[in-house]
Amino acid sequence: MSSYRIGIAFFYHESHSFSPLKTEIEHFVQEGYFVGTEIYKAYSGTKTEVGGFLDVLKQEKQVEIVPLVCAAAVPSGIVSSEAYHIIEKQMLHSLTHAGPLDGLLIALHGAMVVEHLFDPEAHLLSQIRSCIGSNVPIATTLDMHANISEDMLTYTPLHFGFKTYPHVDMYEQGVNAARALLTQVKESAIYYASFKKMPMLLPSINMRTAEGPMKKMIDLAKQAEQEADVYNVSIFGGFPYSDIPIAGASVLVTALNPETAEKTAKKLASQFWSIKEEFIVDLPTVEEGLQTALKRSSEQPIVLADIADNPLSCGSGDTTELLEYMLKLNMPGTLFGGLYDPESIKQCVQAGVGNYVSLSLGGKVSPEFGKPVEVEAKVIGLSEGEFYNSGPFNQHLKVNVKGAAHIRVGELDILLIGRPVSANDPELFRHIGIEPETKKIIGLKAKNHFRAAFEPLVGSIIYVDAPGVASNRLTTFKYQHIPKPIWPLQDVKYESEKRRKEKWMH
Repeated sequence: MSSYRIGIAFFYHESHSFSPLKTEIEHFVQEGYFVGTEIYKAYSGTKTEVGGFLDVLKQEKQVEIVPLVCAAAVPSGIVSSEAYHIIEKQMLHSLTHAGPLDGLLIALHGAMVVEHLFDPEAHLLSQIRSCIGSNVPIATTLDMHANISEDMLTYTPLHFGFKTYPHVDMYEQGVNAARALLTQVKESAIYYASFKKMPMLLPSINMRTAEGPMKKMIDLAKQAEQEADVYNVSIFGGFPYSDIPIAGASVLVTALNPETAEKTAKKLASQFWSIKEEFIVDLPTVEEGLQTALKRSSEQPIVLADIADNPLSCGSGDTTELLEYMLKLNMPGTLFGGLYDPESIKQCVQAGVGNYVSLSLGGKVSPEFGKPVEVEAKVIGLSEGEFYNSGPFNQHLKVNVKGAAHIRVGELDILLIGRPVSANDPELFRHIGIEPETKKIIGLKAKNHFRAAFEPLVGSIIYVDAPGVASNRLTTFKYQHIPKPIWPLQDVKYESEKRRKEKWMH
């Protein structure tokens, strides 16, 4: 008979306060909404947080896994009150009827925003506590771009942020959270957390952990974790498109004594602040990016990344500036995708493979960032839009883009998809017969996650500053609720250099 009953759950969304696309319950259903034992089929064997939970718990003979609710939607606009409360109600209902639990593992994002609710993750944790009581241990996983609040720490000190961007350690952080929870459950271990909120609203374009300022911070976090009593260190860059009072970067240290947690968190926060300028970058225009690509000699494809319309940064996936420039280029061996355009897919299906069709491409959701482009296209291939990721990011997870069409306009191959999905895995193209590795120039609706799978296939990557809701230029957004002052939108004196030096001399 099992000695310990551990619940697992997942409620995940990254919300853009300025996106025109509100996130409704159907968007969670489209991406992944699973209750009870459905969770096993969806996440077993996947390199996700929940996959990590399952693998650790399955190895424990004394543990009974209690699957609750898993709900995730592609990043988009704020979550409607109705959608949030449907999922919260289901979560609380599952908890209420699950019987007594000895622990709970829950994968969160940390940058969800709901209508009339700025801090839904903290609110959810408070509601969960009302169901399971104050003594049942909880451990969470969180995205590196989470906007963390002090309130979240009142419900548990165990929060494990991703340490990679692209996020290829989701599984590992799920494993870490599960192991920490089991240690607390079995051994009554006591953890302490120290949290430092930074007055910094950082663009995420330069948060990759292979190089640059975030790599510096993650390296420091890993070094700190080697120190006695330090259990976990998470560095959160924050999500700059959430217009909320808790927006911004932060540092969270979990340790076996409060003094160590506080000392380590202060030190890392000071170091984070000292390198803030390194996160700011200027990007070339689309025209400049294309000209650079044409000048480069490479046997492998050159990628132009349309970061401002990356769906995983809440872009609509249908802006057209980069598409227009690539159509004008009309060069053999060029590919663009995936462009969100279900209307054009329907027309392609009606026309049939091998036939030509007049299409009005893109520009339907966000015409302010580029109007639809009128083309005469040949339909090369059609699919239902289902595939499994093969790259390191969300490996083996099933993806459904709700239909896809491969069309050709002049010399340009274009992939149309039925819902906004970032081009993060080559299977998005391969499943319909397109091999991106054979192309010369590829325009992608993507940002950083695609590097995990595409870097081995391509020669160089050029980020371009096209119009879009996820623009790198934060000054284009009309914030109303973010903390002020906050850098770089306003000048901030977080802590004087003299004060920092005095602190660490004692």
